[in-house]
Amino acid sequence: MKYLVFSFAMLCLPVGVLLLLMERRLLRWTLFFGVLVSVAVFDATAVNFFSNDAYRGTSRGMEVSLVYLVALALLIAFAVLRGQLYVAPDTGSRLYWLYFLLSLPSFAQTANSLFSWFEAWKMLMMLVVFLAVYGYLVYSHGDFSVVFNAAALLVIVNLFVILGQHFQGYYQVRGLFPHHNSMAMFMTLPATLFLARYFNQTPGRRGGRLTLLICALAAFSVFRSLSRGSAVCFTVGALFTVLCSICVNFTPRKAGLLWVVVVLAAAGMLYMLPKLYQRFESASEASWAARVRLSKAAVNMIRDEPLFGVGLNNWGVKINPPYQYSQFRDERPGATEDWKDGLVETVYLLVAAECGIPCLLALLAWFGYYLVVCVLLLWRLRHSQLYFIPAGLLGGLLAIYAQSFLEWVLKQQMNFIWLMVFFALLSYLNRHWRELLEQEEAEKRAAYDEPAEPVADEATDQPAVDEPAEPAVVESAEALESNV
Repeated sequence: MKYLVFSFAMLCLPVGVLLLLMERRLLRWTLFFGVLVSVAVFDATAVNFFSNDAYRGTSRGMEVSLVYLVALALLIAFAVLRGQLYVAPDTGSRLYWLYFLLSLPSFAQTANSLFSWFEAWKMLMMLVVFLAVYGYLVYSHGDFSVVFNAAALLVIVNLFVILGQHFQGYYQVRGLFPHHNSMAMFMTLPATLFLARYFNQTPGRRGGRLTLLICALAAFSVFRSLSRGSAVCFTVGALFTVLCSICVNFTPRKAGLLWVVVVLAAAGMLYMLPKLYQRFESASEASWAARVRLSKAAVNMIRDEPLFGVGLNNWGVKINPPYQYSQFRDERPGATEDWKDGLVETVYLLVAAECGIPCLLALLAWFGYYLVVCVLLLWRLRHSQLYFIPAGLLGGLLAIYAQSFLEWVLKQQMNFIWLMVFFALLSYLNRHWRELLEQEEAEKRAAYDEPAEPVADEATDQPAVDEPAEPAVVESAEALESNV
């Protein structure tokens, strides 16, 4: 049956591309619903080929989801409209290609090559999502609102889901996601982004209270997951966002907004503190011991295979018998020989163990590039109303990178897609800033080559003195804010 569904979807793909080309107003809504919002129902809209649901790895099948198909249709449509196909539009995407290519030699070390292909396929589909979002931002000249509106909608829908789970007696709610840690990581970026937007919103502009509400709901989802690592990492990331927001262009208004946030955060912590305290007190020592054992296994894998690793998405195979690393698995009482242990809870150790140290270095370079872009944009857009984007994403990315030391959930499809969406947003924003600089320099050269005739002032009969112009970067960035 799933093959028939897939075949029908593939037949509809050219039709979908044609409709997008004929009715270009559909581009925005297709991205909004087909890629961004449908992340919430990723599993329900995915067809899993050659799947092995019992396997405990980062990918259990070759998934073809509605998100991937719609992203592919959008990518083809943008390539036709612009006459250019973006494959590696920035340094970050080239680093991602390097990360992907350096993972391929690990196929030679695999015990199951099909499992490795599952993960490689997922990595390629993530690139398609990145390019589709980036292509839309280029085509629309920076329509960031489609991303922010989708994030707000997902936060609201997730709130209703976790409220239902709460009243059903769930101890750790997971919302729309496969795991409570997944939900906490996913909600981190919307929380810090809307927090930064609240602080950096234009005075008199409507929507400030709604922005703060979305931030509060996303933060509530993070803390209600009762994930200790997520709570700590999010708090640190949010503090970075607040510091970036109030230290640049500080005004008495921002001081007042800070007190509002402090009061709301204190009230929220008073509500959540008993649950968080209970979570820390009742934490199982066996869970920490299992993390330590699996980390030792990862270190041994890296020592044995430092260049190519033990095989992409083959950790779940090599940690179990008959392989030597099975000595580190969780020998729980009652476990049989068929018992399969889980994954090391650190993304960085997992990548190094499966694909080798060079691949880990490429991953760190890829992560680091967008973090550096965030820092640079803080300076470049310091006088722009778009300053809140790098300010919010800096705190969110720091929180996610830190949480990835404690959890592997960043490799799950929903969180991976979300990360790619915001990487595409940063990539376009950096590109646009460079375009504005080039435009400003061209205008300066033109003004220098063809000086304008001075206009005499009627009162003094003297040439009028021109007022100093605002930098072109600031003006254009503020004009772009109308799309946010």
